[in-house]
Amino acid sequence: MAKEKPITRAGITRRRNAAKRRRLRLRTPLGRLDADGASSAQNNNPRLLWLAIEWGLERAPKVGPAPSAELCDYCRKHGINVDWILDGDLKGLKRMIDERRGHQRAGASPLARYAQLTPEHQLIVTAEINRILAERDQ
Repeated sequence: MAKEKPITRAGITRRRNAAKRRRLRLRTPLGRLDADGASSAQNNNPRLLWLAIEWGLERAPKVGPAPSAELCDYCRKHGINVDWILDGDLKGLKRMIDERRGHQRAGASPLARYAQLTPEHQLIVTAEINRILAERDQ
């Protein structure tokens, strides 16, 4: 049988301090995500794979211990939120999905949204509004 090392005062202090740091880290949402492994490469790669399949994108580069230039270029090219990929930040996922769907901020006026349309789409919208107004006036 292997001999077990006796527990020293320094070992007890080290364990107690590590437990304190863990408790402090778990008080923040990012700390809880990190403790659960949300930012590990094991979890980042499936997130990217799911997104590539869902959005019909080419396969993403592998995520290693640190973000690579290829990964940053891929995220920038396809409008992928890096906070969501690397940390599992759900607010980043929501922002990314909203941008993808073309939703504007709550304060954006209908005229501002109309101005963002292409001229062809503006003609379609104008024709539809005129049709609705003509039906109302009859």
